[in-house]
Amino acid sequence: MTDPDKLKPVKVQALIVGSGAGGAVTAIELARAGFDVVVLEEGNRQGLDAYGQSSTRSMQLLYRNKGMTPIIGSVPIGYVEGRCLGGSTEINSGFWHRLPPEFAMRWTKQFEIDGLSVEELEPHFAFAEEHLHVSKATNIPKSTEIFKRGTELMGWSARVVPRAANNCVNTNACASGCPKGAKQGMTQNLIPLAEKWGVRFITGAKVKLLLKSHHRVTGVLAEIHRSDSSTDLVRIDAEHVFVCGGATQTPALLRRSGIKTHVGDTFQIHPMLKVAALFDEEIDAHKSVMPMVQVKEFWPDISLGGSFFTIGHLAMNLSDNWLETRDLVKQYRNIATYYVAARGTGRGTIRPARFGSDYAHLKYELSDVDVRHLSQGLARLSTLLLQAGARAVYPCVQGLAKIDTELEAVRWLDENLPRNKLSLTTVHAFSTTPMGERMDRCAIDSYGRVHGFENLYVNDASMLPDSPGINPQGTIMAVARRNAQHFVSEKK
Repeated sequence: MTDPDKLKPVKVQALIVGSGAGGAVTAIELARAGFDVVVLEEGNRQGLDAYGQSSTRSMQLLYRNKGMTPIIGSVPIGYVEGRCLGGSTEINSGFWHRLPPEFAMRWTKQFEIDGLSVEELEPHFAFAEEHLHVSKATNIPKSTEIFKRGTELMGWSARVVPRAANNCVNTNACASGCPKGAKQGMTQNLIPLAEKWGVRFITGAKVKLLLKSHHRVTGVLAEIHRSDSSTDLVRIDAEHVFVCGGATQTPALLRRSGIKTHVGDTFQIHPMLKVAALFDEEIDAHKSVMPMVQVKEFWPDISLGGSFFTIGHLAMNLSDNWLETRDLVKQYRNIATYYVAARGTGRGTIRPARFGSDYAHLKYELSDVDVRHLSQGLARLSTLLLQAGARAVYPCVQGLAKIDTELEAVRWLDENLPRNKLSLTTVHAFSTTPMGERMDRCAIDSYGRVHGFENLYVNDASMLPDSPGINPQGTIMAVARRNAQHFVSEKK
């Protein structure tokens, strides 16, 4: 490897690694305060013409590892995250939640976090909601109507979830990048705004190492991938470094750089089990946005909701029992997909692969409580869908090809699904550098500064101290803005 000391350095005032929900917010707040800001993004900048393509193509352009990142454990779990300018905000649902007050209070007490009250977070949520055009949809697709009908028949608490979307026209392309620019990923709002404030975004820039001297980070070593396929190894010196690479890449980079205390040891997720529901009526879920109602009757342990749908995704969801279910693909117009998500009480680890690799090793052990919640959730979700008119429900469980009676559904209220037969996924990861003043369990302080360092900060999903049980983007952005403003107040 090239000796970093022999590279001619580029010097910047504030360097941010990552351009997703945390990185974009950090960039704009620092730039507005007068800092010279450079953001390094591992993925590429894509225009709207690259969005809305086939699943295979979009995964090549927008996803890490082309959409195939396994979480290893006794129950393997499929995980996806963005690898492009804007990060995972470009490919998520845009569903928006504020941090529930009880979580803010619990985190404050258990992790000794300063300044995390609902009142203190209010202006930061309001800022994000204004810029991302967060609102409830008025154009409700059939898959949502059916799900809502089921919740009403069951008498359960449910809500149409607000989304970060502006004039959504139901292209059904949330997971492949919205080709209309309606879903408000960071490239549609905060990144252009940050550029107007002078922030420089460098894409195709993989940060390999943080360079340290005593209690300071002096800069980074980055590999720049150019459009002609050439690469340059560049040393960038910085007065302040913010790592915002997300819950998997941030701890991998820190540990690769020798920063390991409480880093990557408390990985948490929302384990998710999907089902396909067959109806007599045509749903045409492939032509509309995903179902927008979530059941919160059993929150925080269990959430029920709707999933992204394409014919390819349907085939994948049916693959666990393909011999029994393959003919269902022909009836795709009558099918919608839904999920049960557990809050996630297990723990996992993030470790870097060998130097030079693009991979981080993800491990998570599904707890017995997780299995119990997923089993109960499947029972309740299946009952809801059957009540709403589903002919049958097809879960992603090997050997459980179909649930077509409520009696069969409620079986799982008392019995546990076989953990070695579960096909689980997740799109929510966090808690790999937990924040707080508890030195025995926290990697960073209440405002993101890495314990033991004067100028190194984390400002992304990694900092959430445990699983929030909600779509986390809103909380990430609000806390990240709070942290960035605290940094500015200390330095200016």
